[in-house]
This record gives sequence, C-alpha cells and structure tokens, in this order.
Amino acid sequence: MTERNDRRTVTLLAMLLLVLTVPRSVRGETAPVPEVEPPTPASLEEPAPADDGPPPVPDRPRLEIQSGDGQSSIRFQLAVQLQYYFQNVDRGPNADRENDDAVIFRRIRPVISGSLLTESLTYRLHLNLVPGALELMDFWFNYRFHAQAQMLVGQNKVPFTRYRLDSFQDTPLVDWSNPTRFFGAERQLGVMLHNDVSRPPRWEYQLGVYTGDNARASNGVGLSRTYGETPANPSNLTDPAPPSGFHPEIVAHLGYNHPDMNVRRPSDLEGGPLRYSFGLSAAWDIRPTPTEDWALRLAPEVLIKAHGFMAQGVFYAAFWDDVATDDSFALGAVAALLQTSYVIRRRVEIALRYSLVHITEDLRNDARTRADGIIADAADDEEAEALTRRYASVGHVIREHELNLGVTVYAVATTLKLAIDGGLLGHERDDGTRWDFRLRTQAQLAF
Repeated sequence: MTERNDRRTVTLLAMLLLVLTVPRSVRGETAPVPEVEPPTPASLEEPAPADDGPPPVPDRPRLEIQSGDGQSSIRFQLAVQLQYYFQNVDRGPNADRENDDAVIFRRIRPVISGSLLTESLTYRLHLNLVPGALELMDFWFNYRFHAQAQMLVGQNKVPFTRYRLDSFQDTPLVDWSNPTRFFGAERQLGVMLHNDVSRPPRWEYQLGVYTGDNARASNGVGLSRTYGETPANPSNLTDPAPPSGFHPEIVAHLGYNHPDMNVRRPSDLEGGPLRYSFGLSAAWDIRPTPTEDWALRLAPEVLIKAHGFMAQGVFYAAFWDDVATDDSFALGAVAALLQTSYVIRRRVEIALRYSLVHITEDLRNDARTRADGIIADAADDEEAEALTRRYASVGHVIREHELNLGVTVYAVATTLKLAIDGGLLGHERDDGTRWDFRLRTQAQLAF
C-alpha cells in the first residue's frame, strides 16, 4: 500500500471512530507552529518498512483552504483532552488525608493559522475554550526573510527550553512536569528572531525581547507561589488582568540537533539509530517585579533517542533580586527533570519521569519574613486569621518531588491517543515530608 493510501486509511479510521469529518490537506507544508505538530520534514521520513515492521507515523489529518496561487491559506486545527484525575492528599500530621477527583476537559484548543499573500508571511490564532477558562493563547505574525532568519511578532511561548517549546499534545506522560510550572516558559508579548521553531536545522537559535509580563498564569509562576501569591492572568478573555508594566525580558535558546533528529516531540515514534539534541536557554528580566519575576533563569538540556528508546534531562537554576541583602542575582531555586520512555511498535509507549524542585534557604526566609509582616499589619483579628491561613505554607516548603509512571496507547496514530499515569508527589517541609498520590487518565483528539 502506498504512503498516500496509508494516510487515507488512517483518516477514514479517525472519521469512523470519532464521527468527525476531516478533509485531507491539499498541501504538504504549512507555517511553523510551535504548539501544533507540523508535517514531518522529508529528511525525517523513513522508507516503507518491511511487512513485519511497524507502520510509518502518519501526519495528523488537517483541514486547509488555499488560494489558487498557493500564496494565501487558512488552516483549522483542534486539540481536545478529556481527563479524569484522582488525588489522595496528605494535609499534615494533625489532619486526615483527603480525596479529590473529577472529570474535566483539560484542554479545548482551536487554532487558525496559515499564510497571507505570500508563503513567507504566516500567522496563528490559538485559543483555549475550556469552560470557565476562556483564554487567548497565541496570536502572532511571522515573516521568513531567509532560511536562517525569521521574525515573529505577537504573543507566543517564549523560547525557554526545547522541552517546553514542543507541544502539550506530545508529552510522553499525561501533562507537563512540576519544574515547567515553576520555571516556565510561559507566553509573553514580544518579538523573536529565529531560524525555525518547529522544524529547526542542525544549529537552531531563538532570540526574543518580551514585555516581561506573563500572559498566562499557568507556567513560570514559581516565585509567586513561593511568596504565597496568585499571579494575574492577562489572557483571560472574560476578566483580563491589567498588565503589570513593561520590564523587558531577553530570552534566548541555542541548540544542536543530530541531522536525523526529530525535536518536535520527545518520544521516539520514528525509531532508528542513535540521535541526540543539546540545548541551552537563558532568560534575563532587566527590571523584575519583586515577588513575581525571576531576575535570571538558566536551563541546559539533552535529549537522546535510539530504536524507540528516549532519555531526556532538563536542569534549571533561577535567580531573584534579594532586597534584604541587596543581592541582585541571589540563587533562589534549582531543579532537575529526568524522563525516559520506550515505544513498542509505535502503538504503546511506557514512560517514567522524576522531577525535583529545591528552594534555597535565603528565598524561603525572605518569603516567610514578608508573610509575617503582612499578617502583623492586618487591620483586625479576622483579617489576621484569614492572612494566616493564606500564608500558612510560605517559607516552609524546601523541596518538591514528582515521580510518575505512565502508559500511552496510540489508537489512531497521533490523532487519537489514550494515556494513564500514576504518580507520587512529595512535599518536603521543615516539619517533615508529605506524600500525595495521583492517578490520571486522559483521552486526546488532535487534528
């Protein structure tokens, strides 16, 4: 069977199983989009396997309308995640353990993208339509001046680690790791110079200048959490928070990729001999907002693939402005993310992940001193009691541990997949370690 027939078969299966009409794309390439998987470059395509080997990984089906000359286009995409989670929470030595569970739409993400007047000018509009969390995710324009020079203007995910630049659709476990939420990256408004994000060459680079104000309150919020504060969410379309002010942040990522390395996803669905990717990211906020913004973040990383096996490591260090000691770049937190997976015949993936976040004593002491001062300034006993509850954990959490084991079944290639994982979450405090247990199952449809 030819490759085209394979793709048609996969599309028909998706239509039958999901009762969803998805026309086959009239074109093989689209603009680079960081969150939604682009077609496989020719350099990464494999020859037809032997009869007893696994089938090739087909592209996700897509719907695209194109002008007669091919210079303008509009592409419609959608990713939906339906999740059930159960968590058993340790509330401390003087409290009973609590159970929490729910069925939720974790993500409903429509995307409109394409080109305008020329293939060199592309655009992207990406929304989150989860009930109660209507958000603007991405809105940008990108112009390709040269193979090694493109400029992106608008709201997009800052280029802090290749791990985070890839899509939530392709995480080997149900969701992102704890260090991602603590250190980022998150979306910001700015300008980025790069040589392709989703299909980079052997040497890839991204260099951006941003407002320094997180456009969402989901990732890169570790400093706010340490101080016991809830970050604002300017991307909330129902009740947007006002921007905190312009304080330029420079974000850069440099990577080296093996010629046959697919960096679009960490899992080795392609198979093949040893491949690897190395990267280094840095983010410098020139005028950080106290208790909200890291002054400097650094993150080296490595990804190795071979014959269905994957191993990945990402390491973080974050510095903050310690006003008490007049130290502009005091070390505030360090972290490590280690994960591995093995893909069996491109149908089943078994993954294991461990992460650790460590908060330094200086940062914990500063956060606790600030919290005590806020409580002491309360207007009355009732307000003091409320503030005491709010800041009860501030300064007491030393380390956060996360251990996850999961299985993903690719029911219809990468278009429909089912995942389940179980995890231990450790909260190491100055009064002992508390352990939570979490179980998650998730169905994902993406085209």
